[in-house]
Amino acid sequence: MKNKLEIPSCKNFSGYKPCYPDHNCLKDGCKENIPIGKKILIINFDAMGDVLMTTAQLPSIKRKFPESKIYWVTLKIAAPLLKNNQYIDQIFIYDAESISILNQIEFDIVMNVDKSQRSCALLNSVQAKEKLGFGLDKNGVIVPVNDGANYNYKLGMDDHFKFKVNQRTGQDYLAETFELEYTRDDYIFNFSVDELRFIENYKKTVHIRDTDKIIGFNTGCSLLYPNKKMSVGQHIFLINKLLAKRKYKVMLLGGPEDTERNNEIADYFRGRVINTPTNDGVRKGACYESIPQVVVTGDSFGMHLAIALQKYVIAWFGLSCWTEIDLYDRGVKIYQEDLECSPCWKKQCPFDLECIKDLDLNRIINEVDKYFDEFDKVKIQERANVFEKARKINRPLILDGAMGSVLQEKKLTSNKRVWSAKANDDSQSEVLTLHKDYLRAGADIITTNTFRTNPYSLISSGVTDITGSVFKAVEIAKRARGKSAILIAGSNPPVEDCYQVERTISQKDLEWNHKVHIDALMESGCDFIMNETQSHFDEIKFISKYCGENHIPFVMNFFFFDTPNLLSGQHLTDAIDYVLKYHPLAIGFNCITFEALENAVKRLKPEITWGFYLNCGGGKLTDNTIDCAISPIEYAKQAKPFLKYNPSFIGSCCGSTPEHTKKIKHMIDG
Repeated sequence: MKNKLEIPSCKNFSGYKPCYPDHNCLKDGCKENIPIGKKILIINFDAMGDVLMTTAQLPSIKRKFPESKIYWVTLKIAAPLLKNNQYIDQIFIYDAESISILNQIEFDIVMNVDKSQRSCALLNSVQAKEKLGFGLDKNGVIVPVNDGANYNYKLGMDDHFKFKVNQRTGQDYLAETFELEYTRDDYIFNFSVDELRFIENYKKTVHIRDTDKIIGFNTGCSLLYPNKKMSVGQHIFLINKLLAKRKYKVMLLGGPEDTERNNEIADYFRGRVINTPTNDGVRKGACYESIPQVVVTGDSFGMHLAIALQKYVIAWFGLSCWTEIDLYDRGVKIYQEDLECSPCWKKQCPFDLECIKDLDLNRIINEVDKYFDEFDKVKIQERANVFEKARKINRPLILDGAMGSVLQEKKLTSNKRVWSAKANDDSQSEVLTLHKDYLRAGADIITTNTFRTNPYSLISSGVTDITGSVFKAVEIAKRARGKSAILIAGSNPPVEDCYQVERTISQKDLEWNHKVHIDALMESGCDFIMNETQSHFDEIKFISKYCGENHIPFVMNFFFFDTPNLLSGQHLTDAIDYVLKYHPLAIGFNCITFEALENAVKRLKPEITWGFYLNCGGGKLTDNTIDCAISPIEYAKQAKPFLKYNPSFIGSCCGSTPEHTKKIKHMIDG
């Protein structure tokens, strides 16, 4: 008698082909057994906005049934919304083939969201130990199939109850329908890596800068309830006011049904608004809607998408129920409270659409302004948090020491102009080891080996992969940090030589250099930007403004010789005052002498967060090689008197070693 096949009960096993190449599950057993657990089917054929809203139930389902396989059946148009959802194991598109498959599966639980005959009929037909939501009775009437669905059911039967009495959100009573704990979980929507790349490329195509404040307008809605839209004229009024009032950029958003009205609005503004494509599908539509910080919208799929993307939503309502929508404290609802006929859900209005025509458009404008004002304040506050640790532990954070001079001593810097990039390419293990040596010596902050990965230096040396060079350096720093709480400072140097008085680069090229380098450092995962050895006011001004307006946390480190004047001639005090306008994390000084530091510190106001890491090298600053001239013990001895000025960070610069870091730590610890 032949042995009976033992079919694995594993999420990955399909019975069609091996889960892994060259692995026989039947012969060798499961390579990665993931128990199926409870088999749960969600039926959701409703509007796309409702499909997105229902995703908020998934975390609660997983909490209640941690070992489970979740199936979801929906319409073809809505299925893309469920892609990349970590909670859903299998998506079915509602058709004859899917129904035949679903009818063969013995589910533990089936949850039907919709009150429609087709979805209720499917709930009735599938096999399940437990059914929740809505089904059909023997007369073909839609009925609740569990007690938890009764409240939801009554909302459809009693207009007064739905429009005037109910204050519960759709997620709240849907959780009750499915007999789940309601914890106000957010919608689930995830982009793929390719979609994230598309978003960044599209921003470049339409010239959206990181400094831009962008408002997205969902101008329409589905054809099912066309009276939910504001008029074209109302949108033109709003956009006109916003473009004239402040430096906003406006994006028009929507789907195929909005193409004509969006084109009409765009034609009016003649290139002053960004008219996004409306026929690229829901996933691309989501990509476009991910760009603005604020979305102005009616009750539509676009509104639900904005909620899922965690945008600040200014949602206006007329005939639909605002109480049922949860903006998760990220927005405001605008409607006419004293209008007795609203909401009503009527397709034909007997009152000339007063609920829409009389909306307070000026309030929408004020809410946009209010958001961006608060947005700026919050971002500024967030910037100040990096050095909070220094205050909490009542000591300066310890910054690492030199990178270039150590690599130079080891003869690992073959190209002077781009020594950082070369070392990251050819001597990764040595760079990694040096980072770790500084950490073992007591550093709380390590600085990326990016002092010469800036675009101007790389391009001048024939290197074209600018971003790749930066990412490589930051990745090495991340490996050194591991899972510790060490901070990573992204080193951003002057465009040209640190000690060069005369500039040879144009202002345009200078600004482009810093923008690209700073963006690459932040995108690769640095905690903040460490602008090092800055001695020219044109660079200092641009870096400060760019970081400040883009809410990039940064430290500005000044370099000067004996007198407190920048190499470009401006007085140090004036330069510091300028930088402070953009709310840096700290003011710093590097590569200068202790004598120069004494002169500088006396000009700092007591409330300024500041720090220093000074030159330990011998010879001239412009020498090809840098030897240590200040021993670790002597450096710590000279640094100690500056503790009375309450610095937030202390490190060392050219010519130093991990031993200097170690002695700094001993000095600080007493």
